[in-house]
Amino acid sequence: MSKGGKRDDSYFAADRRRKKKYMMIVIPAVIAVAVIGVVAALLYQPPEVLAVSGVECHSREFSNYHVHSHLDVFVDGQKQQVPAQVGVLSSPSCLFWLHTHGADGTIHVEAPEQKSFTLGQFLDIWEQTHTGSAAFFNAVSDKTVTAYVNGTQFGGDYRDIPLESRKQIVLAYGAPPAEIPDHDFGNLT
Repeated sequence: MSKGGKRDDSYFAADRRRKKKYMMIVIPAVIAVAVIGVVAALLYQPPEVLAVSGVECHSREFSNYHVHSHLDVFVDGQKQQVPAQVGVLSSPSCLFWLHTHGADGTIHVEAPEQKSFTLGQFLDIWEQTHTGSAAFFNAVSDKTVTAYVNGTQFGGDYRDIPLESRKQIVLAYGAPPAEIPDHDFGNLT
């Protein structure tokens, strides 16, 4: 408004009024977006990482450190199948760094970096992630266990056997098999 109570219709006055209206819309919108961002940041809970015996489960496979060991299991001399999909979950969808794909006994070690992993960790994952495993582990819980690594009897605690590239492991619950098997890894590392 000019001095006499009349509206200033000059070009510059109209431009100021237009900018003022624009700012009355933009500033509240920017404040609302900022408030929503702050509230979302405060309420955000990162997904909890699922882990068993220190081995994590992630939505993708890692290839930074990827080796294979092989496990044969015998109960009173009879071969038992190591199940497929040990350590592979559908809900939540993830793979443990130690898992199987097929039922051939191949243990895949796929981790974001080279680490030491043990048979005990894999057995814990098997027991906690595979349907029907409780019945197997309950059935063998009172049996003595003899372990063989690359055809030689292992002298320590079988759970401490390292999972390393091309390592053949045999667990014999109760009476061992007549012959300790060997495994052909072919082109697997």
